[in-house]
Amino acid sequence: MGFCSKMKSFAMPLIFLGVLLFSLFFADFISINVKSFLYSVSLSIKNILIFCLPFIIFFLVFSSISKLGARAFRYIAIIISLICCSNFLNTMLSYLSSVNLLNFDLNTLKSKAGMDLKPCFVLELENIISNDFSLLFGVLSGLISGIFAPNLTSKISEYFDRFTKIFFKFLIPVMPFFVMGTILKLEHDGILQSIFRQYFPVLIIFLISAYGTAFIEFILVSKFNFSKLGFYLKNISPAVITAFGAMSSAAALPLSIKAAEKNLKDKNNAGIIVPATVNIHLVGDCFFIPMIALAAMKSFGVMEPTFDQYLIFALHFVLAKFAVAAIPGGGVLVMLPVMQNYLGLSSDMLALVTALYILFDPLITMCNVLGNGIFAIVFEKIIAVFSNKA
Repeated sequence: MGFCSKMKSFAMPLIFLGVLLFSLFFADFISINVKSFLYSVSLSIKNILIFCLPFIIFFLVFSSISKLGARAFRYIAIIISLICCSNFLNTMLSYLSSVNLLNFDLNTLKSKAGMDLKPCFVLELENIISNDFSLLFGVLSGLISGIFAPNLTSKISEYFDRFTKIFFKFLIPVMPFFVMGTILKLEHDGILQSIFRQYFPVLIIFLISAYGTAFIEFILVSKFNFSKLGFYLKNISPAVITAFGAMSSAAALPLSIKAAEKNLKDKNNAGIIVPATVNIHLVGDCFFIPMIALAAMKSFGVMEPTFDQYLIFALHFVLAKFAVAAIPGGGVLVMLPVMQNYLGLSSDMLALVTALYILFDPLITMCNVLGNGIFAIVFEKIIAVFSNKA
């Protein structure tokens, strides 16, 4: 019975891994029409998810914040402080990792000419409200109602919790199709091959520094207990793999919440911290954007910034993170003025940074989701310390 239980717990990660490997190695045996159909399904699932996310975020945040009552102010203060510190430290680690970068061959990466995979249909849905507004409204309404009308709020929260559980129950089984369609699209267009063929040095540096930092943090939070480490990584792996296919931390949000609920002692903390960090705590961005910006400066023969200049850039970079939307390409767009004003990047360099970010977005987003998984565990441990002192 124990063995069957363990195999069941590994089922979802194995399914996602199987879908990923199948999409990568057997794509040539799939007809164009089938690829187009699967890509259409993937886009439609994504559009449905993005449409529903503001409501899911509101339900989760309202329910979690309202249960905290007077403790909510302390939780929010700690979350914001931790996010700023984490983003700043990772941005500075990116600088330390990048100071010895070599020059790169800056050939433009493009899809195969005339070979772009087109969807045969797409279910278009127009967003009613933004994720940021939903998050803010959920926090404020949860705070007010939890303090002044706790009984009524408790009943409303039960309905919200029931709805989100039903939503996740129907969503998670279709996520492998979501991943498959996107991977087939990237493989068909030749983008995956280009990603690993060109700019290989910066990719290696990014993987070593960003993912290395993430795994060290996982080892630390597990207190060198490798059984616990494996437990954490197993739970977060479906969200990480989904992030690769979707190129969106927001798209992986349901699985990130599910992982956090398993990794945390108090499931309510998952509903608070994961939606709050999905848009603004982006570890992969903090490593990759400064790294590729410095690489572009070297490649164009521009002098690297001094440590003091980079420090000023890092501070503005951290503030700009609060305006980022966790969608494909969203992480770099808001940073273009910051790189131009504080690092002196030209239009050509900014265009290069944008193109490379989009091409490497799957790996960046995976790191973002991995970092948020660690953040949730660290947050709970810090909250426990403050609760003991209170």
